[in-house]
Amino acid sequence: MVDSLFADVSYNQTPVDDSYPYRIFSLRSNDGTIEDSNFAANYAWAVKATDAGRLACFIVYFYWRPNWLETVNTHRDMVTAAGGPHPRMIAMIDVESGGNPGGDQSDGINRAYWSLAGWLGDARRVIGYANSGDLYGMWPDRPAGLRLIGAGYGRNPMLPGQIAHQYTDGNGYGGGLPEGCPPFGNCDMNSADGLSPEDFAAACGITTQEGFMALTDDEQRELLDKTRDIWAQLRGPDGKGWPQLGQDAQGANRTPVDALAAVEQALTAKPPQQNS
Repeated sequence: MVDSLFADVSYNQTPVDDSYPYRIFSLRSNDGTIEDSNFAANYAWAVKATDAGRLACFIVYFYWRPNWLETVNTHRDMVTAAGGPHPRMIAMIDVESGGNPGGDQSDGINRAYWSLAGWLGDARRVIGYANSGDLYGMWPDRPAGLRLIGAGYGRNPMLPGQIAHQYTDGNGYGGGLPEGCPPFGNCDMNSADGLSPEDFAAACGITTQEGFMALTDDEQRELLDKTRDIWAQLRGPDGKGWPQLGQDAQGANRTPVDALAAVEQALTAKPPQQNS
């Protein structure tokens, strides 16, 4: 069975770099209206790594606050300023009781959810994060089909709609799984049990492309240039044949194929009979 590990990080860790070993990555954008100081660097790396095929997808999350509209707008503005939402970006609402009012906050959390869904154009690209107590206490009324990352240190919380779980904050509980990864050291770590990175992306409404379509921009340009060169060699300048190969019966320049056919015809033609 395939399990996909990944880190989620914020200003508490160093910015990500190419030593990061996994194919899913989660980064924080904001806590309410407070912007994460590492967001720009982490987001730029995630976009580049995804385009290069290093990542199957990445998550950008924010810590939910009761001023949900300002919180969502801060998240959106930050992503927009960084180039806009990447096609393989997933938005995540981090629902935690710390610093938030007690009781049912479903209305404000759901409004944040639907605002993000409208922005991204697909509700599957919006997921949630919570531990069991906060999920049932703060978000008892949730959108149908919601995907979740459940927090449960030392145990799998098995929340409804769960597609991964955060098994450690880097301070134990991993049970043999990594307590962190490069370049961060110890940090929050997650496991998408039974899912490949591509499966995880698909569960969040993201279709990954493989094979030829996984080429980088530079590789696609190289392939296009070589294809054009082959076409020019076969068809001649502007597709009008090569003058050095002669002309056909209609006066058009021959292509290499036309010239080979003319040679073949000349070699196989019967020589004229001579009178004895």
